[in-house]
Amino acid sequence: MMNPDNSLKFQWAIFAVLGLCFMASSALADVTDVIASENEGSMNTGEIRSEVLGPDYFSVNSLSEEFVFEGAGDELLLAANNSYSSTLSERTERSSLRGNIKLDSNYFKGIFTDTGYALTSPWRWDKSDWATASVVAGVTGIFFVLDDDIKEEVQGGRSSTTDDISKFFEPFGNGAFQIPVLAGFYLYGRFGENDKLERMALLATESFLVTGLFNTALKVVTGRPRPSKGESADTFTGFSTSNNSFASGHTSTVFAIATVVANEYEHTPLIALISYGIATMTGFSRLNDNKHWASDVVFGAALGYFTAKTILKLHSNKKGRHFTIYPHADHRGGGLTLSTRF
Repeated sequence: MMNPDNSLKFQWAIFAVLGLCFMASSALADVTDVIASENEGSMNTGEIRSEVLGPDYFSVNSLSEEFVFEGAGDELLLAANNSYSSTLSERTERSSLRGNIKLDSNYFKGIFTDTGYALTSPWRWDKSDWATASVVAGVTGIFFVLDDDIKEEVQGGRSSTTDDISKFFEPFGNGAFQIPVLAGFYLYGRFGENDKLERMALLATESFLVTGLFNTALKVVTGRPRPSKGESADTFTGFSTSNNSFASGHTSTVFAIATVVANEYEHTPLIALISYGIATMTGFSRLNDNKHWASDVVFGAALGYFTAKTILKLHSNKKGRHFTIYPHADHRGGGLTLSTRF
């Protein structure tokens, strides 16, 4: 059997590897920004029109009243021209700040508003969202039918090896382990001036809290006994704090965190591989330890994943729409240009 001390060392070694990947990803992003800045600095910013591909915009010629569809140039035009609309300027500034997140009162207020948004999301779903929900429900239903058989198979194949694996991965889904780790990542990002890591830790913490809240509510409402109690998989007592199997809290929270980590470091595939790998093995540990049914784990994983995706969407840099307006002149006359960037 694996020595507990060695198990703890391996767990922290995994986080050390993740930390190195975070730093490498941030360093690569800095290099990319520097190259982009150098390329941008080499452009001719003195001309109103640039040959560089930029956001599209519509311009209105005030003399000919003709709509012209053109490619916008460098937004440094705004710095050189102060006559654009102040209202749209303020909207641009607010939009550009979307995605910034700091540990302040607004962060905690945001948790409540984001929870409400996620809770009421079904009222805003489109056909594709309902199709996804149907798939999740269908897959969960299939595992629900197979729960008793899967339990027998897993428990029949249980060994000291699977117990060691389970003992190693179970803490990754435990809040007593997750919170200190997220706090560590946040402090490193905050005081190490790593904004990306700081943002990831705050978003992961919010996803952990919101997912945990939803999962706890499901446990109480469904009242499903754990498989270790010896009851069949189709037993649901409803409104119980002692029967709290559906869904798996370990699995839902670890998948919520893994989804945020994978999304924030999407350009480093190794991070997504490690994150989702840990989450999957954490779910397996709940089956091996006879703490949850297979359908508990499957639905918990989906709950954590989609809750985190919703929160990420609310804090996405890509969600904001940027508007700018500035004078436009060409051989046909002059006018105002309204620029929009997504």
